[in-house]
Amino acid sequence: MSWTYTAEGLVTHCKKALKMKTKYMWAGTLAPITDAYIDQKVRQCKSVPASRSGYTEQRIKQLHAIANRGYYGVDCVCLVKSYYWSGKPDGGTGSPKYEGSTDLNAGGMYSAAKVKGEIGTLPERPGLILISKTHGNHIGVYIGGGETIESTLGSRGDGVVKHKLDKTFWTDWFECPFIEYKQPVQSALKAVTLTYNARVRSAPRYRSDDLGVLTAGTKCIVCVNSRTKDAGSKYEYIKLYDRDGWIVTSAIPI
Repeated sequence: MSWTYTAEGLVTHCKKALKMKTKYMWAGTLAPITDAYIDQKVRQCKSVPASRSGYTEQRIKQLHAIANRGYYGVDCVCLVKSYYWSGKPDGGTGSPKYEGSTDLNAGGMYSAAKVKGEIGTLPERPGLILISKTHGNHIGVYIGGGETIESTLGSRGDGVVKHKLDKTFWTDWFECPFIEYKQPVQSALKAVTLTYNARVRSAPRYRSDDLGVLTAGTKCIVCVNSRTKDAGSKYEYIKLYDRDGWIVTSAIPI
């Protein structure tokens, strides 16, 4: 195999799934919904409460009603796993290249990730995985431009859907450990010098963690694709020494 599974390929895979007729199915791997497939997944998830898996009697009837009609079933984490189990650089259906060693649930995938951060530090890197720890470790995929794709069931939709990035819903982001990500280009960063004192916090909220004070004349590295391009506005995402943070220049002068 001369290619690898990439962040760009994952985004393509998700966009293709978005155009398909899909329904949310716990443990579904973007496979055709048939009567046999429904029965298989219900048996597979029998130890999981129906209130969590979604396999209530009513839901099972709904799925059987659309069986063999061109629909595909997939859950949130399997939208990602069905990409790197597809055997194709731009994804596919049915997960023909399943590997047990990469079969992690959403929480396990997040724990295995070496690169991660709080949602307030999300960089503009399409293909990053988003997780909501406050909603049962639900995950989605950031596709860039302030948009996400996920497979869900409930008020956010049924099946594969696209939404604007909601930082009140998602809590963290991470690199999937089984996908290759391009490293940020260093030229995308620039050095600036502060013209006055400022306090650094972990996120652009006054109740977030206080990371210390930067004095006037301090040089820091500012991401040019962040909210603004200089250090003279209210909030600015910076990379300071070995940590990331939000510089709050509207704080009371020190």
